[in-house]
Amino acid sequence: MAKFKTTVLLKDGTDEASFISSFDSVSEVDLINRLPNSPTLVILNVEESYLDTIKSNSSVESADIDEPVHSPVTYPSKPSKYTLSGKSIGGVWNSSGYNSSLPGTKWISYQHYLDTDLMVAPERTVNGFTGNNVGNHYYDSDPDGKRDQMRFLGTEPSASTGQFGDDQDYSSFYTGKHVDIVALEAALVTSDGDYTNYHATHPDYDDPDNSGTSRCILMDWSGLSGTANNQIATNKMVDDHSLHTLSAAGGIHCGFAKKAKLRTAFISEGNTTAECFDALKSWHNSKSTNGTTGLKDPTVIILEWHNPTFAKENCIKVEDIDSVTDPDGGTTNRPGAGWGSDLTPFTSRFIIPFQLKDPIDGSWHWVIPFPRQTQASYHVSIEQCWDAGIVVINGPGNAGGVFVTDTDSRWSGTYCTISGSKMLYVMDYNGTQNDPINLTRTFTSTSTWYPLRAYGPHGTDKSINVAAGQNSEGSPTLDWYTGRGPGIDVIGRGTQTWIAGDLNDDTYSDGYKWGQYGGTSCALPTVAGKAACYMEKHYTLHGVWPTPQQVKDAMKAEARPSNMSVRTVNWSNVPTASSSDILPNQDANPDPCLRIQAGTGGTRPNGGFCFGDHAGTPNNQAFWNAKDFNREHTYKKRPTSGVLYPRPRKFDLPRQEEAAE
Repeated sequence: MAKFKTTVLLKDGTDEASFISSFDSVSEVDLINRLPNSPTLVILNVEESYLDTIKSNSSVESADIDEPVHSPVTYPSKPSKYTLSGKSIGGVWNSSGYNSSLPGTKWISYQHYLDTDLMVAPERTVNGFTGNNVGNHYYDSDPDGKRDQMRFLGTEPSASTGQFGDDQDYSSFYTGKHVDIVALEAALVTSDGDYTNYHATHPDYDDPDNSGTSRCILMDWSGLSGTANNQIATNKMVDDHSLHTLSAAGGIHCGFAKKAKLRTAFISEGNTTAECFDALKSWHNSKSTNGTTGLKDPTVIILEWHNPTFAKENCIKVEDIDSVTDPDGGTTNRPGAGWGSDLTPFTSRFIIPFQLKDPIDGSWHWVIPFPRQTQASYHVSIEQCWDAGIVVINGPGNAGGVFVTDTDSRWSGTYCTISGSKMLYVMDYNGTQNDPINLTRTFTSTSTWYPLRAYGPHGTDKSINVAAGQNSEGSPTLDWYTGRGPGIDVIGRGTQTWIAGDLNDDTYSDGYKWGQYGGTSCALPTVAGKAACYMEKHYTLHGVWPTPQQVKDAMKAEARPSNMSVRTVNWSNVPTASSSDILPNQDANPDPCLRIQAGTGGTRPNGGFCFGDHAGTPNNQAFWNAKDFNREHTYKKRPTSGVLYPRPRKFDLPRQEEAAE
């Protein structure tokens, strides 16, 4: 049997010579070194089977087989700080519209101001407006009551120059370098125009480490058909939507992941969602080792699609609902023949009623919308990607739905009941993005309905679920259209985010298109860009790329409470359902709130189902710690009682969430 070199520590007072001589006739033990300069230590060669005997000897304190030692891992050095200087924020607006007489590279997006702590606050009095905040919001003093959306620092720019507040700097050590960001889009919209070579020429996609080279990479996705997913021959990889997505995530001027690699894939031309996920996972698994890092590059997928009507596919009149139940509050039965004007038994459970116009007789009713009641197969594909190490950035879409994740007890534990046969309103639309809904009515005898389920890519814990929030310092609410609820992990920036423009946008003096982007389509990539930066930081500090769960935990831990909930109506005393507008105290709301109506005068499923209530959405605004401070001791509220000094470690106190409701 093999012998192993063993370091023996003798107890104090042991006669070393006597100890050694006691093994003269023991074949399992050989003396190697008495270590004359190290009292109480001796090196023996010991057969493995005899090691326990040595350890149990009355003279032995410990006996350890000599293990090989290795040099400590040399972690990557901290990257050099990347800086953009002399920038303005958000895009310029004056009485004539956008000021395109300046280069588009003059500006960076609102998220650089709102989601970091680097920018200097602007002068608050400009052209007669006093106390202005950065971003989009109402001016309450506006005499005609109309919203005045200022695109630049929340102020009216100088009439002479069309700009205000130059010389803002943004800098960060981490820029998402070596991270692959893939936008998984819906069908490529060829009618948007010819975007051949667009990805290679727009300055927002330029590589800061290799000027003149694009970070957008054409892909021929293995296993996927059609020109949209076989891009090399066509030299085309974007349309109006996808080019905005890549800019909001990884644009030099518009996103945070300024050195990430950017790609697109499309659910189009016969490619199913499952096939697309499978292709992306296969590509991720087959990556070769990066010669610089010694590791495979990590992948972030942005799910840039949704199912617009499925969040409110079925609607039942409030008066037809017998009871509402949730795991914590139990059951509340309908009081008498109806619920009256007090709908808090629903809203307290994050169920938001809507007004609906009957498509047959034109009558108005308060209804409870229910999503498609089954669970989408998407979740299996998404979870498999997550388990393969892919960070999935997910979103609930623009149909104003409320959801929990499928592991939440409220997924099946929150429900409404009806008895007998009741009127059921069913909605769909013809598939064109901004067309109004089709609304039909039928009858249902299904007795149990679940209002907080998610049908679509969102709703699985194995993803980062993102809602859209206002680009506003003065009115930090959720965007009016966004899906929301307890299933949200973080909030990203939505409407009117500065990005690389499409072919319909203005051409600026630098010769390139620039414009604005919005929707959850914008919120997701703003979070993806920040996630890529966190990933690079983790790699730098630990020598390995983080797991998807570590990325999710970091994004939630670093998030900041900034969004305020705006109650759409007084839910304890709602008005009678009618065609009258219900307007929330919220900015930038172009559509009627809490309304479901068929026809051209009604609401649109993609962005038109509006309300202000947060409905249980966690107040977690995605944030990038660009200054690179260690904020472990500051990301929670200071305790107001108990031991204040020394400060408790972060794990000693539960995080104090600022619930929206």
